[in-house]
Amino acid sequence: MKLRLDQIDFDPSPDVEEQEVKDLADSIKEIGLSHPVIVRTANDSGKHPLATGEKRVRAAQILGWLEIDAEVRDVDETEGKIIRAHENLKRHNLPWWEEVVLVQALHDLRQQQHGASEKGRPKRDEAKSGWGIRDTARELGLAIGPVAEDLQLARAVSFDPSLRNVKDKKTAVRLVRIAAKRYEAEASAGLRSDFEVNQAFFGDSADILSKFPSHSIDHVVTDPPWILFFDPSLAIDQRTLPVLRECYRVMKTDSFLLMFSGFDDIVYYCGYDTRSDKGEVIHHRGKLEDIGFNVSKTYLIWHKLKTLSRRGVRPWEYDRDFEFIIVAVKGSPALTVSTCISSFKTFDAVPVRSLIHPNEKPLDLVKDIIGDISYEGNIILDPFGGSFVTAQAAKEMKRRWLVIERDRETYVKGCKRIGFKEDS
Repeated sequence: MKLRLDQIDFDPSPDVEEQEVKDLADSIKEIGLSHPVIVRTANDSGKHPLATGEKRVRAAQILGWLEIDAEVRDVDETEGKIIRAHENLKRHNLPWWEEVVLVQALHDLRQQQHGASEKGRPKRDEAKSGWGIRDTARELGLAIGPVAEDLQLARAVSFDPSLRNVKDKKTAVRLVRIAAKRYEAEASAGLRSDFEVNQAFFGDSADILSKFPSHSIDHVVTDPPWILFFDPSLAIDQRTLPVLRECYRVMKTDSFLLMFSGFDDIVYYCGYDTRSDKGEVIHHRGKLEDIGFNVSKTYLIWHKLKTLSRRGVRPWEYDRDFEFIIVAVKGSPALTVSTCISSFKTFDAVPVRSLIHPNEKPLDLVKDIIGDISYEGNIILDPFGGSFVTAQAAKEMKRRWLVIERDRETYVKGCKRIGFKEDS
């Protein structure tokens, strides 16, 4: 039916932006009205209260129309909102975030009408009660999976409105999943462990770690013996790989291994790629991948300032003023911040006069990388204790720590550094 605009009763909503109405007016002028507005039975004043279609009525007013297509239907306020949600979901070029918010609104309105369904299957001979995701999916003619994903996205948008700036829905889904991992990791940090933490152990790491339960350590930050040393007595350590295997076993799912590495170690631990005669990429696995780790192709690079040593550097070579830090993971964890973090870390080298270990790393550098991957209360393991700098960094950052060292003199110096009594 046709209804005069002056017979429609409504109060303009402050949530409707004027530009939206103008854009709709332009669209209606070009392609016409897509569907009628819905009004209720006329009241005592002879006017019909508007149920749905405020923007269409206001657009018609801009266009100078005197009447508009309307349907009289006695619907309550909740049903009117449901109709509006359906109408808006049919709009063309709807931003993904607005679409998921509408799906959430529809789902919530239906649960207001019918109550939320109980989790699990109804008991035998019991009728199903309440409204669930399956019901919303059925009403929209969609599968349950996409609707559940939309509801999760809608909650994320409500919590973090900046997600609206993400243009692609699939990208938003990935970001939300990463954020969920980050939240879960932060929430679980500090939970009670089944063993005593903040401990320093003397002995072989593989033997000591074999006594620890699987999936009990949050992250590993370490500096194992390098494959080639300038000191011939510090050659490749055949006991390193058994330690790393034990590390993988005791690490929780979705945890990090950050490991300082010499130049020669990169290929040994991380593998390398070559091309076949046909141009196909052939990956040669490294030792960490053989153990089970996923290894990043992007290394952290420590740019060492105030380093004086040029040992092994020939006169025509540039200075070796950097070291690699291998980034490997068990599972698929997330860094602690959502913004991009540079892989370039610039920190002063430890002054020679201050060293308690020949390969000691600066405290601020270790604290920086621990902050990138962990939360207060997480358990940080260093199975190659050395200078005990990882234990000190973890301690200062309110992380729990475990450190292992097999050289007696080094162990004693490390315990003194962190104030750990050997008989504690």
